[in-house]
Amino acid sequence: MRFRKRDVLQFGASLLIGSGAAFAFQYFRPIGERVGGSPTIEGILADPDAPRIGPAAPALTIVVFSDYDCPVCRQSYDAMREALAGRRDVRIMFKEWPVLGPNSERAARVALAADRQGIYAAFHERLMRRQGRIDDNLLRMAVEGAGGDWARIESDLAANAPAIDRALARNATEAFALGLSGTPAYLIGPLLVRGGLNEAGFRQAFRDAKR
Repeated sequence: MRFRKRDVLQFGASLLIGSGAAFAFQYFRPIGERVGGSPTIEGILADPDAPRIGPAAPALTIVVFSDYDCPVCRQSYDAMREALAGRRDVRIMFKEWPVLGPNSERAARVALAADRQGIYAAFHERLMRRQGRIDDNLLRMAVEGAGGDWARIESDLAANAPAIDRALARNATEAFALGLSGTPAYLIGPLLVRGGLNEAGFRQAFRDAKR
């Protein structure tokens, strides 16, 4: 069968239009699932012990479920920082959910102990932007680089082991209640987002959360 030049051009144009429509749908469709207002969400937001940064009365609250050994968590962390650059009206709550093994759990425990020294945010950033594998030497450098005391971390890990156990168990229970199967995941206002986002995705989620 022979195709006329006009047929080929029309076919190509239809492909471009179809691809453009698919791209537009992908970009403009809402990101995430609306879950706001449920008892599970209210309980998560009311958690007094979750590490957090940002104002007490924010325009937007983001809850982050993450694992320090999760590469997508680390990539999305940088994307979220870029999307939030310059904003002072967003509160971020951190839910340590170590699902990738003993190194992840050790890091999560140290992070929760670091929160007792008021250095959680700085420690979290150092681990999320680190190079290399997680071990105690790296954790110690992250604590000290964040302005913390490693000896106090070890003391707090021992003294507060039951409380840290409860916090990690609560985070896992909340993750399962949300139907999460892994990290990362985000509650962005009323939206539940499963998986990582790039900077544009975060910006769109912030817009969608206002609707």
